[in-house]
Amino acid sequence: MKHSILAGACALALTLCGAPADAQSVTTAAGWIYSNQTIGDLVQSCVQSGPAGTFVGIGPGFTGGGQSVLFVDEAGGETLVVGGLNSIGDCVYDAATDTLYITDNALEAAGSTTGDTVYEIPAASTATGLAAEDHELLPAGSIASASSIAIDAAGDLYITDSTGAGAGNVRKISGGVMTPFASGFEFTGGIAVDALGDVYVADSLPSFESQISRFDTSGTFLGVVSGPTFGHGSYDLVFDADGQLIVTGLFIGDVVKVDTTDGSQSLLATGLTFATGAERSEFTGRVQVLSSTFVPEIEDLRIHKFVSIDKLVAGKGSQKTECMSEFYGVELVPVKPGKKAKLAICEDGAACDSDGLVNDVCTYPLGLCLNVDDILYPKCSATQVSSVALKKAKPASAALDTVIASIAVAIPVTQPGCFFSTGFEVPVKIKKNGTKKHGQGMVKIAVERDDAKPSKDVDVLTMRCLPAAL
Repeated sequence: MKHSILAGACALALTLCGAPADAQSVTTAAGWIYSNQTIGDLVQSCVQSGPAGTFVGIGPGFTGGGQSVLFVDEAGGETLVVGGLNSIGDCVYDAATDTLYITDNALEAAGSTTGDTVYEIPAASTATGLAAEDHELLPAGSIASASSIAIDAAGDLYITDSTGAGAGNVRKISGGVMTPFASGFEFTGGIAVDALGDVYVADSLPSFESQISRFDTSGTFLGVVSGPTFGHGSYDLVFDADGQLIVTGLFIGDVVKVDTTDGSQSLLATGLTFATGAERSEFTGRVQVLSSTFVPEIEDLRIHKFVSIDKLVAGKGSQKTECMSEFYGVELVPVKPGKKAKLAICEDGAACDSDGLVNDVCTYPLGLCLNVDDILYPKCSATQVSSVALKKAKPASAALDTVIASIAVAIPVTQPGCFFSTGFEVPVKIKKNGTKKHGQGMVKIAVERDDAKPSKDVDVLTMRCLPAAL
């Protein structure tokens, strides 16, 4: 079983897994900003963006009924979604149906009442206190070493089985029916589906090298994308915005990007201990990664968050101060074709609406990133942010007040970092006769720098909410 093998390897040789993430700084490749969020328990493989927060697995390793999945909002609030899991392999969230799918690979764990299967959690964004055994998509024992899981555009699921000894395989679940998809793997690991529907499968070989293979929608082998190699792991796969694969699972902790066209590799992040689950938000592009040491007294209890700088939006300040703060969670578009992109425009219920609902409100997943090393502003250098103030929010926003309060605790901010909110709400305007038209909101932020050249950056962001299309 993949997870127990990895744990054993780390327990026998902690030096292979690296020092705990707390003992060294996490660094990123150019163009990314790193932040993290602490959870109140040991994190376990499952991490998925949901409406204004993140689904994350927690609990002691390989323990019958001892693991759970929480929903953690951006302000740190935690809600128990489902309990009674034993050894979480992975999870995937289908935003279109508000369904969370979870794999578990430890039916044999002492005290377990279910396992070695896939669970289907309906209405996941509002689910609370569910029992895993009540939500089996397949009967317990259906997949002996259920590991990673992915979903395609049609809603079909792909699950890897990390049995090993050439018996590793991939199963497909469509309409609740499971069929074989691909086989002949060793310790099958991460899996991901691209925009064309091709399936990418990571495999850990007996040599401890890793390999990524590509299959078409029918399960026909199309070739090896990368490997065998020690340059990346095989634990989890996720596509970034550029179509490159983000790969976790190196014992030294690096998170690696693999170009699917030529197999070339580049570093996304280093300094984690042993990166496990990974995911990317489709709208914001933020990548989230879990990490483990497999050593209880020094375990990592955080969600590691990586924001792509090219997805950020500056305000309307001077070119010399714009990098002091930039907005996260919005995308500017032109009001009319050919015009300059000045407004953030979202349609109720679209991907930019983080509450996931058609409810006459657009909830922008708004955040603020400070000390941004942005190549668009080469004359700007923000080395010590001394204050951040919310000058105006229309409509008023308790979520933004909370973000500003969290920044105040961190002042002075001397390194790049992002602070996230549970969402800035912009309602649709509804006339007395029931006709709906776009609503508009505005945020004004003032950031001050107190270093060799004290200065201020004032950023203004205007957001519109369009009624949902009929």
